[in-house]
Amino acid sequence: MGSSPRHPGLHDAKGRELPHRLVEVNGVATYVVDAGHGPPVVLIHGYGDTADGWRRVVPGLLDGHRVIAIDLPPFGRSGDPQVRRLIDFYKPYFPALLERLEIDRATVIGHSLGGAIALHLTLEQPQLVERLGLVAPAGLGKSPPWWWYALTGYGTAWKMALSVPSPLTPILIREGLTRFLDWRLFHDPRQMRKSIDHLVSMHSAPRDFDRLLAAGRCCIDSYTGTLLEDSSAIEVPLWMVWGKHDGLVPAYHATAFGELHPDARVHIFDDCGHYPQIELPARFNALLHEWIDDKGEARLESARAA
Repeated sequence: MGSSPRHPGLHDAKGRELPHRLVEVNGVATYVVDAGHGPPVVLIHGYGDTADGWRRVVPGLLDGHRVIAIDLPPFGRSGDPQVRRLIDFYKPYFPALLERLEIDRATVIGHSLGGAIALHLTLEQPQLVERLGLVAPAGLGKSPPWWWYALTGYGTAWKMALSVPSPLTPILIREGLTRFLDWRLFHDPRQMRKSIDHLVSMHSAPRDFDRLLAAGRCCIDSYTGTLLEDSSAIEVPLWMVWGKHDGLVPAYHATAFGELHPDARVHIFDDCGHYPQIELPARFNALLHEWIDDKGEARLESARAA
């Protein structure tokens, strides 16, 4: 299966494309990158992204780990589960995925929506998770921020706009997405132009944009209002990274998480937005390797002191 221009794929440190395939999991085709040898690490991307969002993380992990990165259904090259509550779909999906890949226990690292999914997985299937890494995880607040409802077209406004055929529709979608991502996604969007353009290109067609909005409405259910408090039951080593200037998920959740989990390693990056693994990959990867290869007890840290 070749990668398309919209999906450049994941590569090793020498630029070689990593093995990938479609795997059926609970009736849904799932794009899986599976490479390397050693203790397994499962990477779960965020809303509207793909496995390629880990492109600056995967090459360094391949030295000593089996790395699994997927396109989370319904995003990217994976199929659409056609469900109303995605968070409920993911609950049996990930145990089935790990069983399909013959993984008994893994380090699980999730970004944004993937972080919320990883938290739920660890709470409900703790025997499957060796360590839990969280990168700006969604769902720790009492409710979604106001702009999430506007972005996902909660109600009928977006659907009505998209139902009117017009050659201008893709242009308007592209412009709207670009402006929103410039506003909310990265601390310095001027330095992240290529990454923003890549995300916009995946969703600027009306059909793709409509699917993105539908998935967003389903993702609102990841906000249970109690996920932060529920996480107190987690007993595995914890690691968290957040950008101080995250415009999607507020960084003060990192402080609250660190207070609730004094043994966790919690890092808040200055000059960083919602994508620490892309904006500051050298710092991100150094801290990740320090944690993932440490056999000792986790501890609370600050990135400013690192």
